[in-house]
Amino acid sequence: MKTFLLLSLLAISAAEVSAADIQGVIADWNCVRPMVENGREKTLRNNRSCSLMKNYNRDAYGLITDDKKYYRLDDPGNAKIRQILKDSPDKDNLHVVVTGDVDGDTLKVGNISLL
Repeated sequence: MKTFLLLSLLAISAAEVSAADIQGVIADWNCVRPMVENGREKTLRNNRSCSLMKNYNRDAYGLITDDKKYYRLDDPGNAKIRQILKDSPDKDNLHVVVTGDVDGDTLKVGNISLL
């Protein structure tokens, strides 16, 4: 019984993993999966609605890492990215470092800084 309880606690704590720093590129959450599967450049060429250049104000953003992992940003993270995008000249190539906690496929943002 103690072993089962210990394993249950470990499984619960593994669901929310502390992520020191995660580097990647910001994208519209609806375009993240095609970008990972087909490449960012190809997706931006073939689906202009994925580009953040003309309209960066999206409902949700994702972070795509170099090793093709992706995370959905939480609401506070989305607000921070909107503010950063507002002042960024190259919105489709926004490289950032996000500090926060990973909970499933969601990144609970503590801090975001430009690379």
